[in-house]
Amino acid sequence: MTNESLRFSSLFNAAAVLCGLEGVSAEEAIHLLINLIAAGEKAVAPEVVFRLVHERDRCGITLLHAETAVVHARVEGLQQLRLAMATSREGFACTAGQSGFECTGPEPASVKLLVLMLAPIDDPAGHLRALAALVAICQSQGFVERLSSLQDPVLVWESFEKAGQRLPEYVAARDLMRPDFPRLRDTATLRHAIDVLCREGVSELPVVDADGDLVGVVSEDELIRVCLPEYITWMDDLSPILNFEPFAEVLRREAHVPVLEIMMFAERYATVDEETPAIQVAKVMMRRDVRQVLVVRDKRLVGIVSIQDFIHKVLRA
Repeated sequence: MTNESLRFSSLFNAAAVLCGLEGVSAEEAIHLLINLIAAGEKAVAPEVVFRLVHERDRCGITLLHAETAVVHARVEGLQQLRLAMATSREGFACTAGQSGFECTGPEPASVKLLVLMLAPIDDPAGHLRALAALVAICQSQGFVERLSSLQDPVLVWESFEKAGQRLPEYVAARDLMRPDFPRLRDTATLRHAIDVLCREGVSELPVVDADGDLVGVVSEDELIRVCLPEYITWMDDLSPILNFEPFAEVLRREAHVPVLEIMMFAERYATVDEETPAIQVAKVMMRRDVRQVLVVRDKRLVGIVSIQDFIHKVLRA
């Protein structure tokens, strides 16, 4: 199948759609969708696949937005991406319970479109490309709401066919990035920066101006350098500062020092455009010896890709 023919609607047909599953839990719906694919795919053993889904990090359900959730697993022996979906006007309850399933995303929700994607075990890009196309379709105003009201699987498939969305040719930074992450305003103080670093458990915080444009980064490393000026690292006798005297000085001033004074500027951190191929993002991480890359649209900060994000989404998600 060529890239030209890879419309999202080509990944499934009406037989892979279940409509109007009212009063059905997310766990029950997932079982039904797995069985639906298994009926035409001998590589899919329902209980094995359900266990794979269940054991996936974050309990296997990714919330795209308030109305759409995706379940994904990689299946040994599968030759191509297989997709099935279910709709519910009431919504599938995606909350933690005895089943252990919960949605991960902006907040737990009752979703109206639940999509199951099963991918070959050695295809790191196929699922991510399909996911990017699905996101683009479901962002259309009212699309999922209209879909959930349909009672004919053919009409559901035709809705995706009419959308005409094609899979992107490659996985880009925008497909891997996290759009929600802690950041600082350029008006913040050192005290606020330390508080956020400790509370969020992160090693770096991007700094943005009033327009959301990226202006710098505050890092734990830079904070230690502020506390321990370079000349101290050359001292053999540290007895005069055994009680953290340089740190005490920072604490005395932290409420009045602006983050701009300790901020790293562009040459010290890595950025990529949101359209940058994901493989290029990995190259930037390795070449720059950094653990995260900031994603920008023009100058505006729109996301972040950490090395953990990359490993999770490309090698395991």
